[in-house]
Amino acid sequence: MSGAGQDANGDRFETIDLLREGRVIFATIDNPPLHLLTRQLLADLDALTRAVAADEDALVLVIKSRDPDIFLTHNEFANLYAIQPAEVPRSVDEVTLNGMHLICERLRTMDTVTIAQVEGRAAGGGAALVMACDLAFGSLGGAVFNTMSVPLGSVPGGGASQYLPRAIGRSRALELILAGLDLDAATAERWGYLNRALDPDEIDGYVTALAHRIGACSPEAVRHTKALVGDGDGDIEAGLRQENFRFRQLMATDASRGLIDVFLEIGGETRAGELRMGDLLGEVLDRSRVTPPGARSSRE
Repeated sequence: MSGAGQDANGDRFETIDLLREGRVIFATIDNPPLHLLTRQLLADLDALTRAVAADEDALVLVIKSRDPDIFLTHNEFANLYAIQPAEVPRSVDEVTLNGMHLICERLRTMDTVTIAQVEGRAAGGGAALVMACDLAFGSLGGAVFNTMSVPLGSVPGGGASQYLPRAIGRSRALELILAGLDLDAATAERWGYLNRALDPDEIDGYVTALAHRIGACSPEAVRHTKALVGDGDGDIEAGLRQENFRFRQLMATDASRGLIDVFLEIGGETRAGELRMGDLLGEVLDRSRVTPPGARSSRE
């Protein structure tokens, strides 16, 4: 892992800036205007996690955002449809983990400690990435989380169905996922989604100091402790494969495509829309009650 913006081979990332301070790597997402999970950002996150996992000297990875309002949002829908295999699977045995699953699982299982520093919105796969990190911190009044799939006619596709219940419990996870509700930082801390919710002027200093404190510890002690703690809650990979199977089935339906069309029509993938995700998803659901998604016009 080389200097800022470079991976282990010295290649520069287009959407992530890197800063290395001893054993600590700070990765700042910079993919304007909305920090969507575009094809390039997914490629950079994949390359970054691979490089850090292979870096014997890296002990802590901190992921943060250049945008003060948005940490990391969902997959760009045009890209999402483009990367789906053409054939819809008929059984869970036909699917493996998708690209976002692999990124999140590297963050969860690599022997480097992973920290999410969230000061803006995290939605969809961006929220799943936060859940996959070992530690997560959010700014009060800034960090907001949303798992947005069900109001759009699908299931989570980035890992939330497996990560979120393990973090906050089944009932709370169902409340957030089924209704597509925003979760503020104070509630996220209380529920166990975040380690801490911190004042905006304190979060950067706290996370930086914590990262360097862990980075100053014995690498063997840190790595063995992460492996020992684990999460011990069953086979996550099997759950992720099940999630990907259902995700690909639902994303292929006219109903889901219709809901996503409404989402994009009323402000999805715009700054104003992304900053009010919970309300926007409510409006998608309101529209679907009037005209069921996938219904054909009487003029067709």
